[in-house]
Amino acid sequence: MRRLLVHIRTDSKGFTLMELLIAMAVFATVLLVATAGILQFTRVYYKGVTENNTQDVARTVVDLIAQGIQFNGGAVTTTVAGPTAGNSYAFCVGNQQYSYTTNYELNDNPNAAAHQSYHVMVVNNVAGCTASTPAQNVRLSAVSGRELFSPNMRLARMQVTNVSPNVYQVSVRVVYGDDDILTNPLLDTASCKSIRLGSQFCAVSDITTVVTKRVQ
Repeated sequence: MRRLLVHIRTDSKGFTLMELLIAMAVFATVLLVATAGILQFTRVYYKGVTENNTQDVARTVVDLIAQGIQFNGGAVTTTVAGPTAGNSYAFCVGNQQYSYTTNYELNDNPNAAAHQSYHVMVVNNVAGCTASTPAQNVRLSAVSGRELFSPNMRLARMQVTNVSPNVYQVSVRVVYGDDDILTNPLLDTASCKSIRLGSQFCAVSDITTVVTKRVQ
């Protein structure tokens, strides 16, 4: 009787330890590159959101003041030259008074040492508003009127100048970001530092327009 001989192959190949290590290294490299790409995409996205929000606030402020100068009757007073950061100032466009502070960041729980304030620019209706009408202290939480800025933003420059009879120039510089990511945070030249880390949380919008007063 013939015996059936079963031959078991012992030469089957599997993954060696070195091959596993190489595969893991390749996978880790791919994962690292993908993570870096996601982080970069996220940074660019939030940078765009920050810049758009900053531009929207600057444009809203300029448009509001410009329309008031054009179509509201009454006096238009000019702004203070070279205002001191943190102090409160005001100007009038008809019966609308704009009280503001420069170079202090809007924050719901302000830290004075970090140059933060409860308010940055508040517009309020004041009958018979003139240059001598006292400004509201926007550093305080209790003020009358509407806040025009969003959190983490500051007003680096606010200028309303009379360039000729019935013609005014309005110039606004809005800055988004904390002191530590800004260059010259207490000056009207405040700008974002040239850094990579945290750059998505900094933006500057600078708008200037010339307006003709149409209603006396």
